[in-house]
Order: sequence, then structure tokens, then C-alpha cells
Amino acid sequence: MEANYYTNYLKAYLIDVGDPLKNDTDFIESRANAASEEYEVQRRGGAPPPCAQELAMAVLMEGFH
Repeated sequence: MEANYYTNYLKAYLIDVGDPLKNDTDFIESRANAASEEYEVQRRGGAPPPCAQELAMAVLMEGFH
């Protein structure tokens, strides 16, 4: 998955919940890049796309649920 997907997802979430981090582009991009990297690592390791996506989303949303 591209970092753009994760960037858009996290930004939309932060806006929806009114979190002040919604304006912190460094934080959002850092998390999005980490999630994208996790997805790539999992796929290279043989994880099917749904599993890789679930693990990437866990990285993206850590601390928010």
C-alpha cells in the first residue's frame, strides 16, 4: 500500500475525532510511512494482503483505539 492511503486515512480519522494532531503533518507522515513499511515487510514475508493490511493499520492507529 502507498503511504498516501495511510496519510489520508489517518488525517481523516484525526479530523473526525477532533484530535489536535490533525494539523501535525510530520506526525501523520511518519505514521503513514511506518504503516506502509509494515505492509511491505509483511507482504515480502508472505503474508496475504488482508493480513498485511491489518498489521499496517495497527501500526498506523497505535494509541488511538
